[in-house]
Amino acid sequence: MLPQMREYFKPAGRPAEIYGGLIVLGTAALLGYFGVRGTIMHLHGSRAAPADPIACAIGIAAGIGGGYIGLRLVLGWREDRALLPTAFLFLSGVAALASAVWFIFLNASLHGSISADLGISYMFGLVGVGALLLWWRRTHGNTSD
Repeated sequence: MLPQMREYFKPAGRPAEIYGGLIVLGTAALLGYFGVRGTIMHLHGSRAAPADPIACAIGIAAGIGGGYIGLRLVLGWREDRALLPTAFLFLSGVAALASAVWFIFLNASLHGSISADLGISYMFGLVGVGALLLWWRRTHGNTSD
């Protein structure tokens, strides 16, 4: 790794971890709330976009995963092991790639064009590829840095 890049990967201080954890917890609570709310709407017969079962499952899963990571940051549980478990990296990477594909098909069905609003799909795709690269690096022991 380049010497100037090592600066970006040094451990954060405890106040930064608490602040970041609170942001992650707030986002997770919001996503979980909307996921549960959409599930309740779907069970009561609504077929509107917020009640789409896939969107509800994504919101609930992101709420649970984000809540776990946020609690680990706020409470300092990351001292004994890595912040992101290896299985979490793999599952979140696959979920982000699946979300990218889902957004492409959603654009095709709603707008009649796959190329409408591709920025969200690119973002999810890059996040998914990044998570899978981190997972690959961790599982295949690339410790040359």
